[in-house]
Amino acid sequence: MSSYYRRELPIQSKPIIHTPAYYKSPATQWSEFRQEPVNHYNRSNAVAAISSHTANTNRVVAFHSSACWRNHFHASQMSDKLIVIYFTASWCSPCRFMAPVLDEYAAHYIDVEFNKIDVDELFSISQEFGVQTLPAFLFIKRGKEIDRVTGARREELQRKIEKHRA
Repeated sequence: MSSYYRRELPIQSKPIIHTPAYYKSPATQWSEFRQEPVNHYNRSNAVAAISSHTANTNRVVAFHSSACWRNHFHASQMSDKLIVIYFTASWCSPCRFMAPVLDEYAAHYIDVEFNKIDVDELFSISQEFGVQTLPAFLFIKRGKEIDRVTGARREELQRKIEKHRA
């Protein structure tokens, strides 16, 4: 028998995963973590540290329902703030390349709102905006599209953010 021989067994059935009744989802665990003081002597510093951490890391808002997106979009039409909508997909490798870049820009440009829409989840929204290439970045002001960047173009995206944010 060759040393390269490898025996592969077919999977007979899917594994059964039992979730205990006391299991808490990660979101529930995180909210309980935020309510508990880390330092019992100085609760205000602990809460401030936790809030500043979440504020800095979650600047790109992902939408998973078209109703939530429509409510947010209609509310933002009254604002002069620049909105960058990032259309992405989990299977798109240029999209995965641009995700940390967008997080970096979101942390740097605090006066710009960054939204993320997965085209597989919200296909109707991507059709409304005419998105045909991924990744796509749409620049919106007062409910109107003012510019667009398609593809993984880091420098062009930064130039357009700086141009339109004023």
